[in-house]
Amino acid sequence: MYAVGRLGSYISRGVYTVSGPFHPFGGAVDIIVVEQPDGSFRSSPWYVRFGKFQGVLKTREKVVRISVNGVDAGFHMYLDHKGEAYFLKEKSVKKMVRSVTPTSEQLASLNLKEGSNSVTFTFSTAMLGDQQQVDARIYLWKWNTRIIISDVDGTITKSDVLGQFMPLVGMDWAQTGVAHLFSAIKENGYQLLFLSARAISQAYHTRRFLSQTFLNYKYKFLDLQDGKGLPDGPVVISPDGLFPSLYREVIRRAPHEFKIACLEEIKALFPPDYNPFYAGFGNRNTDEISYLKVGIPKGKIFTINPKGEVVVNKHINTKSYSSLHALVHGMFPPTAKSEPVSLCLNRIQ
Repeated sequence: MYAVGRLGSYISRGVYTVSGPFHPFGGAVDIIVVEQPDGSFRSSPWYVRFGKFQGVLKTREKVVRISVNGVDAGFHMYLDHKGEAYFLKEKSVKKMVRSVTPTSEQLASLNLKEGSNSVTFTFSTAMLGDQQQVDARIYLWKWNTRIIISDVDGTITKSDVLGQFMPLVGMDWAQTGVAHLFSAIKENGYQLLFLSARAISQAYHTRRFLSQTFLNYKYKFLDLQDGKGLPDGPVVISPDGLFPSLYREVIRRAPHEFKIACLEEIKALFPPDYNPFYAGFGNRNTDEISYLKVGIPKGKIFTINPKGEVVVNKHINTKSYSSLHALVHGMFPPTAKSEPVSLCLNRIQ
């Protein structure tokens, strides 16, 4: 009876924890902006979606307003009949073309601060009766940033499926030591990028899962022995809808198709003679395929097996994230940009 009551308590707390904006087909992917050596800016795609019910909207209702750090951006996006947002760019005197990235000048006008910036996309419609909104974050990085990629399900969590479900009922399903290790890597000057083949409609809850799940309860997504949470970093997920993403992940078992394309887009933001990707963490052979494709050497690809052991180049070199932490300065030597971590994901709004 006690166990049943405790489970009920977990469920009720979990429902409260994940309450938030309901976007069954919508969301926004975190954005990476890279400042170039000449001071110009390049951006990853701005994938923003409001759902598939926008076909009846009037022309004036299809304008998506953008606010960055609480300030109006001074430019906007538009909605198509699928509810997907896009920019219009002038290709010639009388021709405009669609784009999913703003210009360098528009990016410069945002006055982004280095690191994380909040961005809000909104539009109003009489049909729905109120203002519709999705949120994301924009990360401003330098051209010489070193990036550590981490898969989410089965890598940060203990398993793919239960890793998505158990936090919803208030239970800790994180790999032991992952926050401690990733915090140490961040302190050595690297940036963390969280990559998942989840659908764009799961963007809000994926960010919330990584940042705030369990933080108000006994079971916290922290290394309790030192109080460290996961370090801050963009959460980059599939811009596709829920069903195409599930079909690719579950039926075709080809999440690497999305991951490779996504990582190549991010790599293209940096100078052509510079590879920003230093290492990658995953739990499947498809993660290794993705990381090798973008130039990460085998010795810097860490695969987490079902036992929670860390495998490098098919050899179990260390028992866990916790024991890997002891080798962090050798495997992830401090960079010139090393600085204390002041933001953990549990502080992200």
